[in-house]
Amino acid sequence: MKIFTIFTIFPSWLLVTLLASLFFIFYTFLHINLKSKNNPSIYNLPPNPPNLPIIGNFHQLLGKPRHQALWQLSKQYGPVLQFQMGSKPFLIISSPIMAKQILKTQDHIFCSRPFSKATQRITYNYSDIAFSPQSHHRREMRKILVSDLLGPKRSRVFNNVLVTEIETMVRELALRLRPPNVAVNLNELFIATVKEVVCKVAFGGDYRRQPVNGPSWEVVVDEAQEMLGGSVGDFFPWAGRVIDRVSGWSRRMERCFTNLDAYIETVIDDHRKDQRVEDDDDDKDFVHVLLELSSEDNDSGYRLTKEDIKALIMNVLTGGVDTTVVTLVWAMSEIVRNVRVMKKLQTEIRNHTGRRKQKLDISDITEMTYLKMVVKETFRIHPPAPLLIPHECMSHCQVGGYDVFPGTSALINAWGIGRDPSVWGENAGEFYPERFEKFEVDFEMVPFGGGRRSCPAMNSAPVTIEFVIANLLYGFDWEVPNGVKNEDLNMEDEGTLILRKKVPLCLVPTKYKWKD
Repeated sequence: MKIFTIFTIFPSWLLVTLLASLFFIFYTFLHINLKSKNNPSIYNLPPNPPNLPIIGNFHQLLGKPRHQALWQLSKQYGPVLQFQMGSKPFLIISSPIMAKQILKTQDHIFCSRPFSKATQRITYNYSDIAFSPQSHHRREMRKILVSDLLGPKRSRVFNNVLVTEIETMVRELALRLRPPNVAVNLNELFIATVKEVVCKVAFGGDYRRQPVNGPSWEVVVDEAQEMLGGSVGDFFPWAGRVIDRVSGWSRRMERCFTNLDAYIETVIDDHRKDQRVEDDDDDKDFVHVLLELSSEDNDSGYRLTKEDIKALIMNVLTGGVDTTVVTLVWAMSEIVRNVRVMKKLQTEIRNHTGRRKQKLDISDITEMTYLKMVVKETFRIHPPAPLLIPHECMSHCQVGGYDVFPGTSALINAWGIGRDPSVWGENAGEFYPERFEKFEVDFEMVPFGGGRRSCPAMNSAPVTIEFVIANLLYGFDWEVPNGVKNEDLNMEDEGTLILRKKVPLCLVPTKYKWKD
């Protein structure tokens, strides 16, 4: 549920109370504004759209997706603008140069996260690495995740699991060719495949099964992603607790946390029951390593708590599966919708591999340059998190010559930056992978963020996506069902924190017939 839909479910008595509060506090805000105008500030503040008392600029986001509304405002006010959501100030960044200032030049100032009731609860009181404020604890947690799950020493395990699960996916697709011309829901196929890869690498077991009690695994993760988007209460601390309680958001959040925690407890309990000691450290899965680190200090003298372990598992579940699936769906959608791109990509994959191979290996995709351009183009035009996760300013600084104060959250419009015609040309809105033949990317596209808060999986995620796409296009041709032309494929999106394809991607596969 989007933040703003909460306003539509208030009882009438609460609306009257809120309106009365607006009139009561209006004169205070008016007095402050008049006083500030009579005493010009010595600071050079960013331009900002006109705001209203209490709600700030909330009204300018109603009726349209946040990233699109903010992108339109940036065209009027510039690449750096100040935006007020209730009592919370935001800095909206809409150009590569300004994004570089936040993510690199002044990364040491903007590397923290803002407070949120939901993130505090779901991250076990900020024990994770994605949403927690910058601290020594978060740095240690990130080291553990990168070293013991995403680092080189786990790459062999990851590659083996990925190849095995893609083989399973291809076999399942082949079985669905009978009867012919039956559409396959690729959303479901991708979720099952990516979930299995992540769970086997991280948890060492088959977690394809659903929980015995409670909602399905997919519902649990989707609810967590929705809750992590925040609530109205985050922006109105003076009435937030009442708003969240009356709207039912607090109950939903607690139910979400209970379901997620129960699933994570199951994973941990399974590993506690399995106390075998492997001779080879490479055979230990991520959770086994975490449990060991909870019983002894690591090389930095840090010992994990149970909440730390749960928070890292939560990061793996919410960040390791959903964003990869979303990107795979967008990639296949764009490929199928652009028949020219699909044929060119299939030619590269099939010519490079040939018909002699029954399956593709990870090494096969290393020299597929057009495949890599296609995946890059997908990340450019469909960044999974359109506004990234907010970066909170920790001290007074200047961005683009404007003064920014502590407590201001920077929102980087990755969606808008990736579609900016002044950067990408007149065809910025077109899916055109060839643009990367000569274009060297710096901060012109930022799907993984940057700096201290960059996505830890920024190297492994593209490999997964490339390998899945290569296998789907090597052995199969694809078309849109029900006689719809490929170029007319529905591309509507939805979501706030994560931008998904609104309509599930259903395509008809046909086994490719090699010419003699």
